[in-house]
Amino acid sequence: MIQYIYRVGLTLMLCLTSTFAFGQEIKYPNIDGIGKESIGLAVLELALSKSGTNYSVTVDKRSVNQNRARSMVESRELDVFDTGFQKDLEQRFLPIYLPLEMGLLGWRVPIVHRDTEAKLSNVENLNQLTQFSVGQGQGWGDIPILENAGFKVVTASKIEKLIKMVDGQRFDLFPLGATEVYQFLEKFGAGSKNLIVDSNVTIVYPYGRFFYVTKDHLKLADAITTGMENALADGSLVNLLKQHPFSKDAFDKAGLTNRTRIDIESPDTNESFSQIDSRWWYTP
Repeated sequence: MIQYIYRVGLTLMLCLTSTFAFGQEIKYPNIDGIGKESIGLAVLELALSKSGTNYSVTVDKRSVNQNRARSMVESRELDVFDTGFQKDLEQRFLPIYLPLEMGLLGWRVPIVHRDTEAKLSNVENLNQLTQFSVGQGQGWGDIPILENAGFKVVTASKIEKLIKMVDGQRFDLFPLGATEVYQFLEKFGAGSKNLIVDSNVTIVYPYGRFFYVTKDHLKLADAITTGMENALADGSLVNLLKQHPFSKDAFDKAGLTNRTRIDIESPDTNESFSQIDSRWWYTP
């Protein structure tokens, strides 16, 4: 009997020790099957490590798109997701309005079919560029921005499908953030001899990727906010962006200052978005 009590007590002590050591587990979505590789996960882990809390992060095994990830956070299957700004998400979630990639998601560089690149070399303004159709993922916040600017937008459920569609010339341009475009082409379009990252234009609009949690998850929201502020202040956020595979290309490969820059508006921003401190926004 004494040995049994000892074993139970030891097991309980080990469980408590494990909980203290590793902290509360935060579940993060596996968007398009690349959750573990994503810049969102890397920034989340960095922020929580600088938040003064003992949270730990795990990536869900199920590959999902943005819409499914949001539903899973609402149902408490997951704890947090990140996506491009959408004003309407405030009705469902608590946003942390600090752009995790410093707004580089709003510097869009297109994947194109080789036959399209030569045509883009003659583009000088928005009116000329809107003659080209674009592709975007279902649920992406860029869709209303691009449509408002005059683009015809074609959507699909996953990046892999969109890559195949631009390869098949179902649309002309697949604009992605300068942080991610080269990596997405390498990962999802490496087998194609037709696809390239265009070297001529960049579409720029006020935009950013943000973390969202449920409205009752205030402790997690506070931890992410504190950690991100600390990471920006000590330079570790910028260092991460310059080194991470899904962000470094914006700094060392995209040549953003050498492209024809086409600026468009973000019509659906809100007061919280407009009040984000300027130090959070990338400037070349």
